[in-house]
Amino acid sequence: MRVGSKLFSDQWYMQQALKQARLAAKHNEVPVGAVLVDATGAIVSRAYNQTIKRKSPIAHAESLAILKAARKLGDWRLVGCTLYVTLEPCSLCMNLIIMSRLARLVYGASSPQYGFSLDKYCVFDLYKIPLAIVSGIEKRRVQQELRSFFKERRSMRDGAEKTKEGRSEKG
Repeated sequence: MRVGSKLFSDQWYMQQALKQARLAAKHNEVPVGAVLVDATGAIVSRAYNQTIKRKSPIAHAESLAILKAARKLGDWRLVGCTLYVTLEPCSLCMNLIIMSRLARLVYGASSPQYGFSLDKYCVFDLYKIPLAIVSGIEKRRVQQELRSFFKERRSMRDGAEKTKEGRSEKG
């Protein structure tokens, strides 16, 4: 995409989404980041997962980026826009993407647990929807961020359990 005289690639925008994912990790949120870009290639909004911070099951990076963009552009129809998100959206976010009339969805890694493409309960007739979907952009980097985050969480949990066990033996 061209912004002014600069030309940006899907990889560049995904790297911007990865920066948002790292912010999520710093706040103990699952590291998912999103960047929404208008038809000219200008970044309209950025967001990261905030389900814990907002105590909301719908505070996903995708939904927050779409909400910010709609407010900024003054319209819920985001025609011609592209959403870059590090992890495959869940069914909830996919419905929001479709309803927002986005032109493209670009995501990094597949989500084997919650991804829309694996959802057996919510089937999308994507062939009827003018939404281009691109996957696998910066996939390895996204997977590494997720692995590192969950590995650290497990080691913190295991350390807390060992400390708890040590206290109960002494008590």
